[in-house]
Amino acid sequence: MKKILWVSILTAASEYGSNQMRKLVIVLSLIFFNSGCTTVLTHERLIVGNQPLEPGFSYYLPRQQFTVTATYELRECPNAAGDAAAASRPLIISQSTSIAETPVADPAELYSIPIKTMTSLWKTTTLVGTVYDNQTLHTFGATVDDRSGEIIKSTVNTAITVAKMVIGVPAATNAPQLCRPEIYKALDTLRAGKTKLLDPTLDEKTRAGWVAAMVSARTILQIIEVYVFDPTISNLEQTFTPAPDKLVSWFANAALISTANSNDRDAYDRTLKTVMHIRDKPTDLVALPKALIGQGVIYKEPAPIVLLVCAGLCTGAKPKVLATLMTQAAQFGRYAVIPLENGTFQKNNLALTFASNGRLESFTYGNESRLEKIATAISGTATSVESFLAKKKTADEAAATAAAGAELKTLKSETELLKAKADKIEAEARLLNLGGVR
Repeated sequence: MKKILWVSILTAASEYGSNQMRKLVIVLSLIFFNSGCTTVLTHERLIVGNQPLEPGFSYYLPRQQFTVTATYELRECPNAAGDAAAASRPLIISQSTSIAETPVADPAELYSIPIKTMTSLWKTTTLVGTVYDNQTLHTFGATVDDRSGEIIKSTVNTAITVAKMVIGVPAATNAPQLCRPEIYKALDTLRAGKTKLLDPTLDEKTRAGWVAAMVSARTILQIIEVYVFDPTISNLEQTFTPAPDKLVSWFANAALISTANSNDRDAYDRTLKTVMHIRDKPTDLVALPKALIGQGVIYKEPAPIVLLVCAGLCTGAKPKVLATLMTQAAQFGRYAVIPLENGTFQKNNLALTFASNGRLESFTYGNESRLEKIATAISGTATSVESFLAKKKTADEAAATAAAGAELKTLKSETELLKAKADKIEAEARLLNLGGVR
């Protein structure tokens, strides 16, 4: 149908003498053919495991996960089997931690951008997207040199909290010991080593031997646990403690701890608890406006949060705060959409770069003048059509001239033939008159 209409338009333009009218017809035809050619960038939200409705570029939005490495160390332990000094020593335990921030893919935030989202018969489209190693969105519409990115964003080494408690050790000679024999040996090695290392007469070989022995002793006295905190609006605090079986490596008779006073027991319990807490509850997420659902490139603007790592409670009058980490987390941020629409006679481009935590790092948008593109298209098309009509006219005139020339040549040939015949008849008549032929 469009082809028939196009032929009719060109025929009308060629038959009508006005150049301006031909240009107007061309403009109308271009607008007619390009109407409805506007394309819009879209996205589809997916459930993990499901296939998108159309093949496309899939990516996750990130969320911040926090990993705390807690080191609990036994510093002293009363020994009923030792001398009076050993029996009167308090139980001392310390906790130190380090915290690492890691962006991970949020399984609830999986999206796909159809490959043909900006494609039509009238356009040439290039779609470029990259993701980080964890499949979260890195770039869209542009290629960036550095694609790897650091997974662990920041690490904070924290302070130390110490619990010191006095145990009621029985006075009997064969009284049960609180800690295991290897623990007492390790503690003795540390005490002796500290004294030895202060001796200026100690040679380097002997000094190195004591250092190695002390390092080995400390490994026996330490419990190291790794905890992962994945906060959400409904999970802003989590408490972790060492595995019970690991405490058995310290204590032979943990029941003796109950002989301490209540304040000391509270300090002990607090020191063996590692709490991660998001201070100041983030604002609840606001849903996208209906007009933006399924449109453009969707992402989340990370919200600022403060993460506290504490020994025991993070709230109350005097919380034992080990570390304070100020950061941004996408799971608490608001949704945002960057749309892209390409209409008739438009040329535009979009280049986005995202940080590993989902933050939009760079934004580039370009758009050429639509009127200029229309004018260029009209001018080029009008020139092409006028050139075609002019060349067709020239060709038609040449064909007519050739046809006329052919008829003339035919007449000339026939005239020459008649003249030749007349000359022959006249010559024969002369011969008869002369009597040369009977």
